[in-house]
Amino acid sequence: MMLREGHAEGITRDQVEGALKILPVHPAMIRAVTRLKASEDQSATFFCLSNANQVFIDTILKDKKLDDLFYRITTNPAEWREDGLLVVRRRVDPTGPQHTCTVGCSPNMCKGEELTAFLAEHGEYDKVVYIGDGSNDFCPVVRLREQDTVFARTARGLQRRIEREGAQAGLKCKVVYWEGAWEIEEAFATL
Repeated sequence: MMLREGHAEGITRDQVEGALKILPVHPAMIRAVTRLKASEDQSATFFCLSNANQVFIDTILKDKKLDDLFYRITTNPAEWREDGLLVVRRRVDPTGPQHTCTVGCSPNMCKGEELTAFLAEHGEYDKVVYIGDGSNDFCPVVRLREQDTVFARTARGLQRRIEREGAQAGLKCKVVYWEGAWEIEEAFATL
């Protein structure tokens, strides 16, 4: 809705893309992921699971020169119309079969089902490292195993859900809370 309203008020594609390009990404986070990707451990696979949309993610990653980082990006499809309106669609089509999540995912996508499908498609990983902050990251996190780790951002929805519902939901993975990107950089250096 906000995209349509902005478009109606004259906000252009260039303005939207410009705003995305100036979003700050902490240099420590960029170093963390690029060093791990470039490491000798070729088993590291980067999978982006986001409730944002393809245009936003692609624009940001390309601007930060990270567009080759992810093996796959699973998000809501989006495209620019000729008149400059960005049209975002739900990943789960509202006219088709719906996901069956009972953990509380939004109608457009169950991140837990998406993570499970990705892992089933690519076989067993020794460990999964998941970075999240929103309450919608809780569903995939409760599917992680004992050898896996979630880095949950401090004072955000994911931390609150882990503390409130984690034990009852059978949370098995190691939980590491983080506040700043430098903490991810330090942790990734030991993976």
